[in-house]
Amino acid sequence: MGDLPIRFAVDQMVVKLGKYLRILGYDAIWDLEIRTHELILRANREQRVFLSRNTRLKDEYPPVDRPHILQSTDPVEQLHDVVRQYALDSQGRLFSRCIRCNVALESVAGKESIAAQVHPNVFKRYDAFYRCPSCGTVFWKGSHVRNTCRKLGLGENATGA
Repeated sequence: MGDLPIRFAVDQMVVKLGKYLRILGYDAIWDLEIRTHELILRANREQRVFLSRNTRLKDEYPPVDRPHILQSTDPVEQLHDVVRQYALDSQGRLFSRCIRCNVALESVAGKESIAAQVHPNVFKRYDAFYRCPSCGTVFWKGSHVRNTCRKLGLGENATGA
């Protein structure tokens, strides 16, 4: 794998885990439009860890180069399992990736450029905004960030960039 940061592919059984990995700033892909077979081939091609709950993976699909079979049905427990297993940094890149597009977010230089995209109260209350260069979604570190960190067991002080 060389110096590439760890990347993940998640099957349809663990998409919520994939979203949580993106929240931590990790590259996690899924595609509900393609068969698991094709997703495995893509994961192998791109040297991604393939995350699933499917215990029959090795019997029904092409060989997975880097499989990780999750035991828990709870996405938060799954996240903690993956963080432990791969020694992931759960703080350093929080909220740095678009949860929709899986693309690194960019800081918005002048917040006036996004005024029309956020509620006026949000615009007044926050100075730092981030934009997805792919889908254009605007993000900020509001109460949802604290709530998500609390839900994921990341501590209330974790705010990431």
